[in-house]
Amino acid sequence: MHDVIPKLDAKDRKRSLGKLAAWWIEKFTLIGRGDAKGKRIRHSPEYLQFIIDCYALDRYGRRRFGHVFLSRPKGCNKSGFAAEIAMFEAFGPCRFAGWAKGGETYTFLGKTYRYEKGEPMGRPIKSPLVVCLATAEEQTGEIYDTIYYNCTEGYLRFLAGEGMDAGKTRILWPKTGMEIRYSTAAARSKDGGLQTFVCFDETHQYNNKRLRDLYDIMTQNLTKRGVEADPWFLETTTMYRPGEESVAELTYKTAKDLEEGRLRGWEDLLFDHRYANLSREDFANDEKLTHAVYEAYGSAMKSPDDRDYIFLPDGRMVPVGPDGRSSEGWSLKDEGVEPGPSRYGWCDLRRTVKKILDPAYDPDNATRFYFNNLASARDAWLSEDMIQSHLAYRDVVDAALKTRSLRRLDEAWTHVVDRREEIMLGFDGSISDDSTALVGCRVRDGLLFLVKIEQKPDGPQGADWRVDRDSFDGKVRWMFSNYNVIGMFADTDEWEPYIAQWELDYGGRLRVFPRSNGHHIRFPMNGYKSDVRAELKTLYAAFSYPMQEVPKGRKPIPENVMLFADPRLIDHFRNGRRKDTSEGYLVFKETPNSPHKIDAAMAGVLAYRARSIYLGTATGKHVIAPYKLR
Repeated sequence: MHDVIPKLDAKDRKRSLGKLAAWWIEKFTLIGRGDAKGKRIRHSPEYLQFIIDCYALDRYGRRRFGHVFLSRPKGCNKSGFAAEIAMFEAFGPCRFAGWAKGGETYTFLGKTYRYEKGEPMGRPIKSPLVVCLATAEEQTGEIYDTIYYNCTEGYLRFLAGEGMDAGKTRILWPKTGMEIRYSTAAARSKDGGLQTFVCFDETHQYNNKRLRDLYDIMTQNLTKRGVEADPWFLETTTMYRPGEESVAELTYKTAKDLEEGRLRGWEDLLFDHRYANLSREDFANDEKLTHAVYEAYGSAMKSPDDRDYIFLPDGRMVPVGPDGRSSEGWSLKDEGVEPGPSRYGWCDLRRTVKKILDPAYDPDNATRFYFNNLASARDAWLSEDMIQSHLAYRDVVDAALKTRSLRRLDEAWTHVVDRREEIMLGFDGSISDDSTALVGCRVRDGLLFLVKIEQKPDGPQGADWRVDRDSFDGKVRWMFSNYNVIGMFADTDEWEPYIAQWELDYGGRLRVFPRSNGHHIRFPMNGYKSDVRAELKTLYAAFSYPMQEVPKGRKPIPENVMLFADPRLIDHFRNGRRKDTSEGYLVFKETPNSPHKIDAAMAGVLAYRARSIYLGTATGKHVIAPYKLR
């Protein structure tokens, strides 16, 4: 699978310096490490497209993205790729110099590039300062080492005749005022720099204050350069470990907020993440394991027969001919088609599979490093496998996400939930902190879907934020007016007047109640802890069973649960942390002030609790209304 946020179209990519950048890199740089050291670089379509996206411009010739993020599995040469970009930033025509009329040229070290009509032309930066970050004080890092090799033994060594001086700690070219250097985590000593480009390598390791401070200071410095320099930075990483608050984890969160439309007006990030989903139970399935490795690595993986492959929208991996098309006519130009293993790949399938299957190797690490996917936090309530294996209607959600419309995402569940079907509602609310969520649960199959959510924005935008309580009141009333709601449980904190009114207006039509105390909707989670503990166990057990589809009109399967694949709902279930008590366990955020919210998950627990009581499978104090198939 391959997530690119935002997805650029052909018009966007035409307005890019990426074609020039790829030409420059392939002409003047060499592979600097490993078995292929000293060989020419040849970009696969996957990495060529990433370079073009990197250098996309707006209609004024300014860079589209000041923050670019590349996430790939272990061994995909992310550091080498970052070194290529760094050298182009230091020596190449990497900034906009006008639109070509056609026929204009650029020449460097005896090689000439000819511009096409309408193509953006490039120019070097004046006094570029390129910084490559290493996480350890005693090493220069793989990015700088590759640059040093190119400046001393590659084509760029010829610039020594023009005064370039390549040293072990910095590279200088007085002719242009250029400097390349590596930097380490002594963050305070780096304040005041005038960087034009910074590489942050393996940002999943930036998981402590020292490294986060380094990241903050270096990115702050980029704001000091003017419009002509148009500075930016590149992150490369493999999947982070949840809960460590690494720089990579925070960037993933920003990307999801962008995808969900929560950061309108701030769209400075290009996010490119390649990965595969494979449950631990399927590690032993040779065919599924091989397919997942190929899917995660894409064109970095050596193909099995020296041909190029593509992944079709239905998941099949097929070879392509010299024209780049499969026997059915598919190519990378078609929507939903992704690059597969290639003849230019360098990663070894056999060794990768052996490492994944090593009995002494942590399966969580295999998931993170080789499938480039999330593994569970150590104290996670639900494992990532449990969540992924219970996702439903991915195609409906993907279609909504492609529109980049938050309204379309909010309405996606309405395409699959019939207005006549019996549903339960769960509500968990706040006023000025955390999130407020309304979640539905379809009785027949346990489908949990996010009806409405509001989340406190991160950063300065959250200072005066308040949830729109009238909007939630309106949504609850809309659900009762338009859907067959037969039960609703709501946590009472801070929303008591609204819940009291909901009970007065709708309590008479409900068929299931939290307890036999006269309340129809009120469910104070802090007061009903025994009920909450019981339902957490019930829902956990449901996630432990295989998901089953239940056709309309069929009798429900009580132990079934499905998650509508809304990324906001998934994240809230993913963020739950199990905390053991003397009487069982409860689920909380990882810390009280954590930005990783769980309110939608708790609303889902309440909706599922109503379903469990209605189907007669719940334990605890409650009113049971026997299920009657309609």
